[in-house]
Amino acid sequence: MEGTALVSPSYLASLKVEQIEFSPMSTEDAEEVLRWRYDPPFDWYNPPAESIETVANLLNPLWQFHSVKVDSTLLAYASFGADGQVPGGDYSEEAVDIGLGVAPQFTGQGLGSPIVTAIVRFALRKQGSSVARLTVARFNQRAIRLYTRLGFIHEQEFVHEQMPYWVMVRREPKSDGQSVSLARVSM
Repeated sequence: MEGTALVSPSYLASLKVEQIEFSPMSTEDAEEVLRWRYDPPFDWYNPPAESIETVANLLNPLWQFHSVKVDSTLLAYASFGADGQVPGGDYSEEAVDIGLGVAPQFTGQGLGSPIVTAIVRFALRKQGSSVARLTVARFNQRAIRLYTRLGFIHEQEFVHEQMPYWVMVRREPKSDGQSVSLARVSM
């Protein structure tokens, strides 16, 4: 699998937001994401089997899937818009909905903060918004703790297909029109 072991663990231990790069998801990255498998209880997040249709879904511009990398190593993916919503939630407030997944080999290693920070900054800048929204399965306390540390607040809870979810929101101060480049962007 290309991209999974191209950087050393010691290099990743000092990962900075500024090192993280974004690009629209490639076919190669989509195929890699579809091979990701998580240990229980996070196996609930395992993606569907790789097929022409599942790869095409990740490449569909409507869902805005992006590869999240450092150097050429795929750390995570992110999507922006309706893909980040779960049926049953109230998404009436204008916000950028973010879906994301961190590669299994990089979870639980303290990389979540720089990765999610970079994703949120990229999403808000790309979408021209000051409100970021995440929907997370309630059992995923690891993610909820991270999102709370990053300034997200719990706004609602709902159940879809017997799974409780939280909707968490982070509101940024309105910008003065000046943008600060905090992550390299390829749109």
